[in-house]
Amino acid sequence: MPPTVLIIQNTPLDPAGVLGDELMNCGAQLVTWQPSQQPIPPAAAYAGLIIMGGPMGAYDDAEFPHLRPTVDLIQQFYREDKPILGVCLGAQLVARAFGSRVYPHSTPEIGFTPVTVADVTAQEPWLKNCSADLKVMQWHFDTFDLPESATWLMTNETCRHQAFRIGSKIYGFQFHLEVTAEIIAGWQAMESAWIQANYPDLGQQFQRQIQAYGAQSAMFARQVAQAWFVLLSTPAALSA
Repeated sequence: MPPTVLIIQNTPLDPAGVLGDELMNCGAQLVTWQPSQQPIPPAAAYAGLIIMGGPMGAYDDAEFPHLRPTVDLIQQFYREDKPILGVCLGAQLVARAFGSRVYPHSTPEIGFTPVTVADVTAQEPWLKNCSADLKVMQWHFDTFDLPESATWLMTNETCRHQAFRIGSKIYGFQFHLEVTAEIIAGWQAMESAWIQANYPDLGQQFQRQIQAYGAQSAMFARQVAQAWFVLLSTPAALSA
């Protein structure tokens, strides 16, 4: 029986994208929970958990009451030794679930930026194969302290904590490795006054960057998805 993964999609604008497509190619079944449409997650047994990004802050529980249950789910999957993957807000919620602070970053990151390997001894195949000039999509205003139990995996000059691992089955990515051109176009359409003032040529910038870096980013995301899918086959995950 194929493993089933619960995806928490915090906003309609940020689906699982390349990550979800590759997991399905590997044989996973995906169940998506959109809290804006359904107040509680669909009840079922899951082999793994993915938490996507969103415009809310990691502590905005009053306005977005699904955030506290999301943290509870992260802690539950951790206790059950099942794989977890967090993207942007998802990574920040993983950090929150493990007692770390999430807070506004001094410099927002928007657009494709370079990221590099922080731990050259890490055994992740997608890190070993990581291009030295990898550029990935960013859209975040917050950052987080690395959980005490975490291994720091990726970094860049603007935002120190770009990727981490807790144990052998929990991963957080500050950047948006899931993006497609269509996903980015949806974000661009929701530009704020601040974005328009600080990134007046954002549309043209995105077009150039997607053409230059989109294929490389998607390849990286597929490698991450393939490695994470293997974790779904562990005894704990299979007992879901």
